[in-house]
Amino acid sequence: MAFNLLTVMGKVTSTSVEATCKLHNETAGNPGGVAAAKSLGDMSHMTFMPLGTGSSFSGELLFLDIWNNLDGMNRFFSDPHVQEGGNRMFSSRENIVWSKLDTFLNFNFPSPTGKNDRIVGLIRGRVRSLDEAEAIHNTSMEGMVGPSLLMLYSRSCAFIHPDLRQEQTKTEKWSYMTTRTQGSGMRN
Repeated sequence: MAFNLLTVMGKVTSTSVEATCKLHNETAGNPGGVAAAKSLGDMSHMTFMPLGTGSSFSGELLFLDIWNNLDGMNRFFSDPHVQEGGNRMFSSRENIVWSKLDTFLNFNFPSPTGKNDRIVGLIRGRVRSLDEAEAIHNTSMEGMVGPSLLMLYSRSCAFIHPDLRQEQTKTEKWSYMTTRTQGSGMRN
């Protein structure tokens, strides 16, 4: 089964974390909409805001959705009510669908018990060649996977933009941070 990553990143129309949560639950988190999305192939919906949002609201929001059916995803997002909800939620946004790169080293470890914070890093850029990017990525990941990495990472997956074939993104989801607490990661 093929999985695709939908990233939606943008500026929200609301002016606080609380207002953003409320608006999300009225639109993307609406139980009827969630049920419709799941029936069409939405496997996962995660929301993230930048680190430090509690003390300084920037209005940035990131959705990471995993879909197993592109036709279902297109049908869902072509619905006028879904489009209206997106327009209520965001003043501006970028939506991209990425295909998973199965030849890149990917892993998914369970989070340690009691470590419930989730932090995601998103690395995106153009590569000269997928073969070269794969070799560099896999070598660096193989060298990093070990006991200390397992304390930090719970998931690493690589995706490619299906139309461009040369633009690549990588998502990393951390269970918790020990020494690296600064950065531009988005927090769930």
